[in-house]
Amino acid sequence: MSDLESCRVLFVDDEEEFLSTLVKYLRRKKLNVTAAHSGLAGLEWFQNNDVDVVVLDIKMPDMSGLEVLAKMRELKGDDFSVIILSGHAHTDLAIAAMRGGASDFLLKPCELNELLERIDLAYERLMERKGGQAATHEITT
Repeated sequence: MSDLESCRVLFVDDEEEFLSTLVKYLRRKKLNVTAAHSGLAGLEWFQNNDVDVVVLDIKMPDMSGLEVLAKMRELKGDDFSVIILSGHAHTDLAIAAMRGGASDFLLKPCELNELLERIDLAYERLMERKGGQAATHEITT
């Protein structure tokens, strides 16, 4: 696993209890995580901060995850990785997310360890794209 302690994660989801639980878990694993409770709030934070991995809910009341993803890509290109979360298993949705620049797609609810592994993989691939290698160490789950 890569050095996730240096990974900056933005987690965007309108389900507050779900978001709170996942953010607490990821922080216990020493990740630098910021939570946003809406697509707009996530986008506003994203514009003014550096982020490595965005975990983005697909269905939110103010903006869809696909809309947020498109705006993020307009702002910062491919300088970050995106993992899409969805409570709905729609192949068309997953394909649209990947075409929009997502690197991964997970169904909710997801296993906490699986989410951590996917964040690690997304971060590792981002570091490789940027020309650096993420340092490796094992994360205790």
